Amino acid sequence: MKFTKEWLNDHLKTKKSEQQIIEKLNSIGLEVEKVEPIKNEFSDFIVAKIVKSNNHPNADRLKLCDVDIGGKQNIKVVCGAPNAHDGLLTIYAPPGSTIPKNGMKLEVSKIRGETSYGMLCSESELKLSNESEGIIELGKKYIHKIGEPYFQNKHSNNVIELSITPNRPDCLGVRGIARDLCASGYGDLKEIKKTKIKKTLKHHLKVKIEKYKNQACSIFGSCLIKNIKNKESPTWLKERILALGLRPISAVVDITNYVMFDLNRPLHAYDLDKIKNSITVRNSKKGEKLKALDNKTYILKENMCVIADDEGALGLGGIIGGIRSGTELDTKNILLESAYFDPGITRKTAKQLEINSDAKFRFERGIDPQSVKEGLEMAVNLIAEICGGEVSGFDIQETIKFKKNKINFDPKLVSRIIGIEIKEKNIIKILSKLGFDSKKKNKYIEVKIPSW
Repeated sequence: MKFTKEWLNDHLKTKKSEQQIIEKLNSIGLEVEKVEPIKNEFSDFIVAKIVKSNNHPNADRLKLCDVDIGGKQNIKVVCGAPNAHDGLLTIYAPPGSTIPKNGMKLEVSKIRGETSYGMLCSESELKLSNESEGIIELGKKYIHKIGEPYFQNKHSNNVIELSITPNRPDCLGVRGIARDLCASGYGDLKEIKKTKIKKTLKHHLKVKIEKYKNQACSIFGSCLIKNIKNKESPTWLKERILALGLRPISAVVDITNYVMFDLNRPLHAYDLDKIKNSITVRNSKKGEKLKALDNKTYILKENMCVIADDEGALGLGGIIGGIRSGTELDTKNILLESAYFDPGITRKTAKQLEINSDAKFRFERGIDPQSVKEGLEMAVNLIAEICGGEVSGFDIQETIKFKKNKINFDPKLVSRIIGIEIKEKNIIKILSKLGFDSKKKNKYIEVKIPSW
């Protein structure tokens, strides 16, 4: 689970420093696995020097360059720029980086028989200007910065990565982490701001959950948003997505990812115009196929939970969506899904098909079943704010009603189990900050367990 101190501040009012937060997280059992500088879409681009520019043996207009990128050995890069010459200081994009201009992810590739390890960049490719005739020429002051990032990070804080144990799915969202820190005395949990959504459309799409003994989906919430203008995400949202190690795709997709990491509430957006007639949440048929968003085609076994329309499966419930109904930059109308899927069935399906995804990681550990509406509200607000559009009412269907568990807790257990004396009033205070409804009842504390 990744987040930043800046992001944490959205949920936690605290005066503690980043280092103090890190130390406290470790002390309360939320192990900090890694702390590293925030990356953005320009973090991979480094200062490099062409040591030798040779003619490509199989192409007159290409050059095969020996490039110093600050390592022990120079690397080979095929370059077609007319200004590539010995001693030129420029900007290098390694394999795995994404070119901002066209979104192309670089790989090690063979160009006319010669292997090229990345590329040397023009100003146009890095969105610095419209100049595309040659590669960037840097001044002599960069000679001592070979191997260093060209674009300096304007942020001083870092990405904090936690190793979350399987029994703490509530901390797979920034809000859950903030709640634990609040209970530990490190700040106050902020209220989630509620914005009234203007709903001008009727939810006209028929949605049905088929009832089976082993049906994975017990809650399916949805909302239609029409006449949106999908676009690149605003800077603040891009920075949040990049901090997670993900690549910004479009406002709609980025918002669903943002809500997933903010509230631990996975969502999925469908292109409404690609859905045929209705939505049915059902079990798959043996041999049914799904071409998923990871560009792989899966042959399904019987009784795997699928979200389907009249033509077949659109996605695997709680695991991955399908290409056929995926949103694109020119998508105008969407169906937004917020649902609850059974952890055991989700885990079994993902294991059988060898699929790993952020949504699956969360659903198999247990999502808050009462967060369906909350997730829809946050995502719909953001989509309407960034992309515009008209919003329908929410359609939330449930086959099982959630009931809060209630236990009688003996406060004497605290000292017996953890060896520390905590006053009863402090026990109630801590439980309250963690979201438990607690009250004294004879020698016990009656505790209602929150849905997360």
